[in-house]
Amino acid sequence: MLTGRGILGCGAWVVLAVLAGAAGTAVAQRPLGDEGLLPPDGFSGALKKSGPLKVFTSADLYGYIDGGAEAFLELGFEQLTVQKYRDGANEITVELYRMSDPTAAHGIYVARCGKESPDPAVKARHTAGRNQILLLRNRYYVQLNNTAGGAANALNLGKAAQAIVAKMPADAQIPALALLPQAGLVPASARLFRGEVGLQAVFTLGDGDILQLGGKITGVSGDYKDAAGSASTLVVAEYPAPAAAAAAFTYLKAHLDSYLKATGSSDARLVFQDYEKKFGVATVNGRRLEIRLHLTKPPA
Repeated sequence: MLTGRGILGCGAWVVLAVLAGAAGTAVAQRPLGDEGLLPPDGFSGALKKSGPLKVFTSADLYGYIDGGAEAFLELGFEQLTVQKYRDGANEITVELYRMSDPTAAHGIYVARCGKESPDPAVKARHTAGRNQILLLRNRYYVQLNNTAGGAANALNLGKAAQAIVAKMPADAQIPALALLPQAGLVPASARLFRGEVGLQAVFTLGDGDILQLGGKITGVSGDYKDAAGSASTLVVAEYPAPAAAAAAFTYLKAHLDSYLKATGSSDARLVFQDYEKKFGVATVNGRRLEIRLHLTKPPA
């Protein structure tokens, strides 16, 4: 499922004021943002930039996204560049989200893209529909919106995506994904998170930053099916040092959600049962904390 846009009014427009000499009083303004990645005027027919370029920082992201800003900020958000393009009745809006690193961009994209339906002409990971294209490349998450509607105008989204990808840096590897074993991993099920908001979308282990990720440590989850068809979910976080992993495990045990019932515990292992009467097991080993969820039988 493709996600919708959230726009509250005109939002904030961030500009940099540059004083032009000590003797002069004129003030030159230029927008801060990733305007160099935007499609040029005429990239598709007579479409050209319409209205001012707008740039949003972490301080005013809530003014543009109606809900959901927390997910961007938790993963690592730097700034959003927004530009509209118009040709008569046709209009599209380009939203370039610059994240702190490729992991953050990947985390936002996979949380929002749903089942992907790519356009073969766009040479980057994306999902395309009549009203929107969501795109991932390096540290950028991009939303292209068919703000005028209509199937004919939707063709402009793909051309805008091609123009943007041609200017973007090469894609990058996501180290946290390597924490998930490949055997039995359900394709496209991996999710990345760095705190409460992202983890809650996977499973509620407790309130707050229950795994002590602090917006810095990247956790990853994936869905699995074994040879017998049994399903489970694996959550993995790798900490800077064994002591940090042990501290996170201790915190998890002490603050386990009230809907989860601990059925066994040791210095390095916690078994619990959820409200569906399924089981979970958390283990800590060196720098790594692993949690297996949705088990139909108590772990051996």
